[in-house]
Amino acid sequence: MNKILTRSCIRFIAILASIYGIIKTYGPLHFTFFTTLSNIFVSIMLFIFLINDIRSLINKKEYKMSNTLYIVKFLATISITITFFVFLTLLAPTWSNGFIDAYLYNGAGSLCVHFITPILSIIDFLLFDDGYKSNKKHAIYGIIPPLSYVLFIVILGQFGVRWFDVMYAPYNFLNYGAPTGWFGFDLSHVGWQSIGIGVFYNIVILSLIFILIGRIFIFIRNKISSKKVD
Repeated sequence: MNKILTRSCIRFIAILASIYGIIKTYGPLHFTFFTTLSNIFVSIMLFIFLINDIRSLINKKEYKMSNTLYIVKFLATISITITFFVFLTLLAPTWSNGFIDAYLYNGAGSLCVHFITPILSIIDFLLFDDGYKSNKKHAIYGIIPPLSYVLFIVILGQFGVRWFDVMYAPYNFLNYGAPTGWFGFDLSHVGWQSIGIGVFYNIVILSLIFILIGRIFIFIRNKISSKKVD
């Protein structure tokens, strides 16, 4: 029961941080940002598993979830990991007011959605999703949400939606309206509107990284599970 209580606390805090961060960072076109969507996605999955934990605690009997739910939760974990990784490596370093402010602005709401919820979600998946029956191809499934998001953003851009008045996407590495466009390369344009590399290359590189992250997560999850069995 201690294990169920521990993971319940982790899941509850992650959900709470996500809700707080979403409220504090709310703004125009808020639900077109991958950060918001990935936080909502992972929070829904954590809530479903939290409800099952509460049920298990009340009845003093652990109830298993279906593997389909574990797979969807894995996809949500990969999505929130993308939020963590991209903000840490691409967005915070090019933030107009500096790296630290990128996390602490809006009452640290950014810290919640870009760091606290992602880290707790990753910990939860790696340590507590014992019932997950993994498959290597699940790592490839993990790029479905972000690629779907890219398509969503491109469609909005084609219909005239603009972020921050001038950008064709909410994020500089997806801003195909920047001078580097889809296939350009010019590091002199590095800034809040562009990272100086064409969007197509960013998508390919990030997709490969995310597949690798998915494979690593599955590998670690399996190792932890096997040690628990031993």
